[in-house]
Amino acid sequence: MIKVTVDSIRSGVILALSNLFPTMDIYGEEIKQGFETPCFFVKLLTHAQDQEMNRRYKRFYSFDIHFFPAGNDYNRGAHEMAEKLYDAFRWVGIDGSRYKGTGMNHEVVDGTLHFFVDFNFHVMAEKQSDPKMKTLDQEGYLKNG
Repeated sequence: MIKVTVDSIRSGVILALSNLFPTMDIYGEEIKQGFETPCFFVKLLTHAQDQEMNRRYKRFYSFDIHFFPAGNDYNRGAHEMAEKLYDAFRWVGIDGSRYKGTGMNHEVVDGTLHFFVDFNFHVMAEKQSDPKMKTLDQEGYLKNG
């Protein structure tokens, strides 16, 4: 199978954010108590794989990127960041390939931006060698005659 893993996609999303916002903290596992704003938290919501035909599979990765804005006007900061993220996740480079962000939408809950983005793409499983047909020996069978 093509070497696309859950960790490589998640790391690619985190790397894209860190390239765009190099001075902000980005958390990928858990948010530490007493964190400083502004910062991001990248949460992988779901991932799945469906077989389509033969060796072809489709993979689905859904993310919720939390942004905690600084200052007093949380809603404004959150919506401004959402506009930047819509542009940033149109295409993301991961391990030398480009992946298109789809299904993007956002909401602001209690002053925190929740930016949702999906990455859906095809992968091919490695070709399995088919078992070779063995020869049959017909000795021992009775013939009509």
